[in-house]
Formats: sequence, C-alpha cells, structure tokens
Amino acid sequence: MDLDLDRMLESVKAGQWSIDQLDWSVPLAGADRLDARTKREAGLALVFTARLERQAARIFALASEHADDPRAAAIYQFFAIDERRHADAEVLLAQRYGVTETDLPKPLHWAMKVLESNFDEPNTALHEMSSASIILFELALDSLLVPSLKDLTDDALQARVFRLIDLDESRHLAMDYWLLDRKGEIYQGRDARAILTGGASPGFVERMRGKWKLYRTLLALFTAFGTTTVTMPVMRKAAEGGRMDRYLARVAAIPKKAPHALELATFRMALGGQRRVLSLMGKLS
Repeated sequence: MDLDLDRMLESVKAGQWSIDQLDWSVPLAGADRLDARTKREAGLALVFTARLERQAARIFALASEHADDPRAAAIYQFFAIDERRHADAEVLLAQRYGVTETDLPKPLHWAMKVLESNFDEPNTALHEMSSASIILFELALDSLLVPSLKDLTDDALQARVFRLIDLDESRHLAMDYWLLDRKGEIYQGRDARAILTGGASPGFVERMRGKWKLYRTLLALFTAFGTTTVTMPVMRKAAEGGRMDRYLARVAAIPKKAPHALELATFRMALGGQRRVLSLMGKLS
C-alpha cells in the first residue's frame, strides 16, 4: 500500500496533545448511576488498558530502532510517546472511578511484568513478532474495549480523552497496515523461523532460552486473559452486542488494506495465536 510518510509525519506532529490540557478535577458524570462493583471494574479495565498501552509504547520504540527510513523512525518515536500519554490519561480516568494501578489483581500484575520483561533485552525477533501482531491488539482496543467503556457513562471528560486517543490510533493503524504490507512483500516465501532468526541457526542454549521465554509469555497471556475474564466482567461484555463480530470482520479485512499481509509468516502466526486466545476466552466465559 502507498503511504506518504512525509505527510504522516507532519500529521503526527500536529496531532500531539498533553494530559495537562485537561481538567482532571471535574467529577465523574453519571457516577451516581454506577454501583461500587461496576465502578471498580471500569477502573480496573482502564489501568489494565494503560499497561497494554505502555507495552505498545515499547513495541513502537523498538520499531523505530529497526526502521530503515528516517521518517518512519521518527513517526514510531512519536507513536511511543502517544502510547505513554494514553496510559497516563487512562490511569487518571481510573482514579475518577476510585481505582489506582496498585488495585490491579496480583496475577494480572505478574502477567504484565512477564510481558514487559521481554523488552529488557530487545532483539530483531521480538521486533518482527511484535510489529506483526500489534495491529490485532490495536483493533481490539478500538473495536471492543473503548466502546464498552464509553457505554458506562456519558462523562464529557472521558469522551474527550477517548476521542483524542481515537485520533492517535487512526494514525497508528495506518502505519500498522503500511508496515505489514511492506514486510509481507519483503519476506514473502520465508517461513517464520527464518524471519525471526535472520536465517541463522541458534545454538542449543539460545534455543532453550527462546523456548523458555515463549512458554513463559504464553502462560502470562493466558493468565492475563483468564484474570480479566474472572475479575472484570466489563471485559467480557466488550465482546457482546455484535462487537466481536465487527472486530473479527476488521481483522479479516486487514489484507484489503495491506495486500501482502498474509504473505508474512509472522502475521499468520499472530493470527493463529489470536484464535487460541479467543477460544480460551470463550471457554472461560
């Protein structure tokens, strides 16, 4: 797909905003219509989303390091700033529900720490896998979680924050499609192992270390989704009312915007992982 990187970079620069521009002292509108349990669930969903946003910031920062075009590198640096700002805003929104980051359930906190630790020693394999899968998470945020949180209250401040986040995410998605299409064209015909290892043959220690990190990451993902399903029914409700169908339709339509996406083995691997996670969520529900 064609994307004017000069125009995108200018758009990203022009679209920057600050949480300091907003008045966080305004009480939560509609709070009187929410019981204590619902407010806690909404707050927990927001701080969990904030942790996911910070993970996205790490992914974009790594993408910047691996970009072979200086304009793309600069755009991804701004995207990392965007995601950290989103996280800060969501934490402040959660506080208006009476929830802080310390309220996150311990199993979920552990799971997120595991996922975050993968970036302690970032490498090319991590970039290739994370950059191929982030679009699935961003579409889920845009199609499932944020709409369900919007339904909870008609609070004007929350609506404004989500509108600002939506504008940022629209630019992120455009770059996600561009990168998927570009990588699919570059790596077509290569299997996932060749992409992740750069064609090298890792030694025994490297293979065992890689498998350990993979299994630990999978355990963390299952723990995260299992914990949210049990402790935050609002996350389950996010998939109701046809939203999951719309989300899956958007995922299925990715090749229309990124024609070479399915030629990228790491993206096909990410789709397989997504199917397993959705299957698990269905069983837990």
